[in-house]
Amino acid sequence: MGAPRQQGKRAVRPFTAILIGLTALLIAAGLGLVVVGALSLFAPEPPPGTGAERLTTVEPAPEAVTPDAARPVALSIASIGFTAPIEAMSVGSDHDLFPPGFTQAFWLEDYGLPGAGSTNTVYLIGHTSSNESAVFDPLVNRAEQRSTVLVGDEIVVTTENGDVVYEVTSTERHPRTALGSLEKVWQSAPGQLVLVTCLFDAEHNVVSDNIVLFATERTALADAEL
Repeated sequence: MGAPRQQGKRAVRPFTAILIGLTALLIAAGLGLVVVGALSLFAPEPPPGTGAERLTTVEPAPEAVTPDAARPVALSIASIGFTAPIEAMSVGSDHDLFPPGFTQAFWLEDYGLPGAGSTNTVYLIGHTSSNESAVFDPLVNRAEQRSTVLVGDEIVVTTENGDVVYEVTSTERHPRTALGSLEKVWQSAPGQLVLVTCLFDAEHNVVSDNIVLFATERTALADAEL
């Protein structure tokens, strides 16, 4: 007689075991993706923009003789790590403040040049945007509806003759419709810089006010203190 047949379950072949293992892994992975997708539906929306982060330590610009007045080419604000190129535009007497581009600041060539010997106020303007893609978005804290640049901060305007350093003396909000006629904004004040931008709120809606920064050329401040 031959050997009796073994009773019970047949041995699982190696290939079949591999298929079973892969199927289990795919099912687990699919369940994982479903869980991640479900969680993402309940994830909170990103917080409203708060502008540029302020730097804790900022070295002041070195003392230097202010260069002769010349066309500005770049703008930097060390306290918020901000830099931007500058181009020229004209607004005439209507004060129509709508810059023709979104990625650069604009100098109002109808008015003063930055630097020694300037005969008028220097004006720089730029856009903010609803999606935080414009040049001056870092300058505005939407959540708090204020400027991220504070009194005492330095603004450096680089000209064709060198750097002109200004110190912020006030930050204000003014109705956009009234800005063109405000004497404080448009008075002729050699050695003064006025920077203007629009404002959006935390829900990305445009606000009817403009943010206005007033700054004074640093050597002029030093002379006034003597």
